[in-house]
Amino acid sequence: MRIKISLFTLFILMGFNLLAQDSKYIEVTGSAEMFVEADEFVFVIGISEYWIEEFEKKKEFKDYKNKVAIGEIESQLLKDLKAIGIKKDQIKSTEVGNYWRHQGKEFLVSKKLEISLTDFSVINKIVSTVDRKGIKNMYIGELKNKELPNFRKDVKKQALLAAKEKAEYLVETLGNELGSIISIEEINNDNAYYRPAAARSNVMMSAGESAEADTEKNIKLRYEIRTRFEIK
Repeated sequence: MRIKISLFTLFILMGFNLLAQDSKYIEVTGSAEMFVEADEFVFVIGISEYWIEEFEKKKEFKDYKNKVAIGEIESQLLKDLKAIGIKKDQIKSTEVGNYWRHQGKEFLVSKKLEISLTDFSVINKIVSTVDRKGIKNMYIGELKNKELPNFRKDVKKQALLAAKEKAEYLVETLGNELGSIISIEEINNDNAYYRPAAARSNVMMSAGESAEADTEKNIKLRYEIRTRFEIK
């Protein structure tokens, strides 16, 4: 398993304030980001009933009469998926239905199938194999990684250390010394993005390959920690 990590630090000096008559503090926010390569993902295929006449030349909408049922479309799709090695227990049906119909025409039923995969190259096989007449859409859904809980902890630790480092730097710049921690507050807890956003920090540390490579395979974790330190 390859893990791609890049840490961003964004610190906001909130200012010096009086805690008591002779006590001062500094409040800063540290943030950290980690890009984790997914070891499992969900590929979603949306299917929908359609009219046979849609694919016949010189046919107008008013001539559409012969509908292909959702059961027939799903049955063919499952056969196509089986042919490329996708097992039945990897496939799960989710949404069924639709929210509108054309006036004067029968209701067209749609359905979503979620396929659990570990190899991104299988997507190309799916796209080139399945009968696309009844396909409404196809896209990558949820990205997963078995070690995600541990990575979340690591990002939070890095955010806290980043806050301390910035507080020390700012305080020492003014000729003071950083004291003990007063408070720690998590901000934007449990943020996880399936696509990395553009970097908004002026500091970036990376380990291994570029964090922006293969972005479709990356899970982005980002956490912020607000801290308050005493100034000696």
